[in-house]
Order: sequence, then structure tokens, then C-alpha cells
Amino acid sequence: MFVVFLDSQEVQSPVGVYEFERKAGVKLFISVKVQLHHTPDINHIQHTLDYTQLVDIVNREACKERQLLETLAADIAAAIHSQSSTAIENIHIRIEKPKIPHDGYRAKSCGIEYTS
Repeated sequence: MFVVFLDSQEVQSPVGVYEFERKAGVKLFISVKVQLHHTPDINHIQHTLDYTQLVDIVNREACKERQLLETLAADIAAAIHSQSSTAIENIHIRIEKPKIPHDGYRAKSCGIEYTS
């Protein structure tokens, strides 16, 4: 089994429940792990998932306005499935938001994880 991953891609995204978050954009760190059904032929890129595809998908989806991180994660997973000819076992996405508009917030980050 192989897992192709992208760790903590930093994006500025118009995502948030509050309108000011969507207008100004928020910093997010997006990680993606794609587990493949099979062992790819090591010498042929078309038999695996190209890392640059993950970067492009994450960057493109992060530019779209949404209220929820959950929606962003589901949309990233759907885009990976639709653009890959590789047999995918599952996709795990972690989206971290380092700052939230809350006076008591002292955590390094908060966010969501999604597996499809």
C-alpha cells in the first residue's frame, strides 16, 4: 500500500461563518493523504498520483468562497476523485485554522479532519 500526501499547504481562503472572514480571507493549512488501492508501477507516474495535482487541487478549491471547512474538505476530496485515474482507497484531509475570532482562543490551531 502507498499513501501520497501533501503536508500543511498554506493558503489564504475566503472561508468562514462570519462575513469579515470571507471578505478578508483566513490563513489555513491543508494536509491531504491519498491511500492507493494498489502498489503502483514505480517507474510510471501515470500509475500513481502526482503531488503537483494535489497542490493544484488544494489551491484551486481554497480560492472558492464557503462558510464551512467541512464543505472545503468534501470539495477537495471530490476534485481529487474526479481528476485522478489512479485507484484510490481513501482520502484523508486535515484543515487547520491557526486563528479564530474568539477572545479565549489560545490553541496552536483548530479545524477539521475528513475521510472519504
